[in-house]
Amino acid sequence: MDAKKIFLMLLVSTLLIGSVCAAKNVNDFAIDKSYDNVHNGTYYLLSLNEKQDSGITIFKNANDDAYDNESDDAYDNLIHGEGQDYLTADDDMKIDKNSDNTVDFTDIDHSEHGIAELIDCDGQQFIVVFWAKDTSDVKKSDLSSLLNEFNKDNNVDAIAF
Repeated sequence: MDAKKIFLMLLVSTLLIGSVCAAKNVNDFAIDKSYDNVHNGTYYLLSLNEKQDSGITIFKNANDDAYDNESDDAYDNLIHGEGQDYLTADDDMKIDKNSDNTVDFTDIDHSEHGIAELIDCDGQQFIVVFWAKDTSDVKKSDLSSLLNEFNKDNNVDAIAF
């Protein structure tokens, strides 16, 4: 193999490795096509399934004051105002940490259940939440499979928090 071919292979490999996670904001992630985007913001993205009883929310892991400029009353009944709420147990949010750095949650406020994780992309952290209304027929195992597919499609892994 000559030097040009070796150089070309190294260049292509570097480009592929360098693009492992190039997300700079919440809108840069690949989302399952069965979910329609209903909100593209600076601090969070919200996509819903056709029945609107299951969704994907991606939050920028930011100070909760950052969310004040983006609060949207239309989604108050669906999601919490900031991503950290899905990673922190309280009276209305029950969480079970998993060995793979994800958490299963039961959201009493919104009558939902789901799975969440914290990911890092090029030094920026995002909180990824797959959730479903308790009245839906979507199980936690379905949401876990969707989260695994999301991670594979976006070349990300959950990090410890």
